Amino acid sequence: MDHLSKLIVMLILEIPSIVLSILILIYFGMYREARSELRNHGWFILLIVNFFQLIINLPMPLSYYYLNKISPATNAYCVWWTWCEYSLNSIGLFLMAWISIERHIIVFHSHTMLEKRWKKWIFHFIPLIFCLIWPPLFFFVFVVISPFCTTEWDFNTVLCGSPCYFTDVSLSQFDFNFDLVIPIIIIMLANVTLVIRVIYQKISRQQVINWRHHRKMVLQLWIISSLYIGFWLPNIITILVQITILPSFMDEQLETMEFIVYFIPLLLPMVCLTALPELIKKVKNIITRPQFNVIDVVHYNRRSKQMITVVAIR
Repeated sequence: MDHLSKLIVMLILEIPSIVLSILILIYFGMYREARSELRNHGWFILLIVNFFQLIINLPMPLSYYYLNKISPATNAYCVWWTWCEYSLNSIGLFLMAWISIERHIIVFHSHTMLEKRWKKWIFHFIPLIFCLIWPPLFFFVFVVISPFCTTEWDFNTVLCGSPCYFTDVSLSQFDFNFDLVIPIIIIMLANVTLVIRVIYQKISRQQVINWRHHRKMVLQLWIISSLYIGFWLPNIITILVQITILPSFMDEQLETMEFIVYFIPLLLPMVCLTALPELIKKVKNIITRPQFNVIDVVHYNRRSKQMITVVAIR
């Protein structure tokens, strides 16, 4: 896939993704019930992070695919791009992993693990804060400050090549395993086990949860998590095989696999919109709501010589 094709595909998806993101964020901002529910906090934060990816990070690869080079060709720009992309990608993965775990708590243990304020902090707010703080802090140390090495950036390749800490085997493996592999494994296991637990309780007829009440939430999780699994898993499997078995495994296709990760922020608002039927219904009502002109029907009272309004229809 050449640079022009990548540019066209990204541009086609970029504009509607930004519009839908603004629409969804306005929905959460206007309707207190939607944003006050604990189960929506993770989605709301994920969409904000994704919006930053759309307006801050993605314009940089778009510029590269348009110019076929890094511009401006400076070390500071490459540091910014690398830190920004690595941080936002990892935040998205960590948030998706925690949302997948939290669904087990909300569905099966909400009355015991989220009933008190201090429990909400431990099992809800602190994990979300960790997801937001850890990736930017980690990559700030090893990309921005880079105390252990100096990166020689390549101004002719996407993302300016790789930061120098990749040459440290132990550090690069920790980054790969902790920031990529573990979140994806958690997302897959949490989603599979959630469905298994729900099916088991339905089969055993244990009335522990209200399946109808939580069905939409479980389906929403499956739809959105599939986006992360589908676009990240091929990349991760390829790198794992290169590290452990065959260094040249799918080497020519790796660039394409890294490119398709950009589809996650581009498609996430559309996928989230399908999981928000309330928002879709409100948008349809606004678009299709009939508009009537104001018609005043008046009678003239000869005795009082006044105009009396009888009816007004909107």
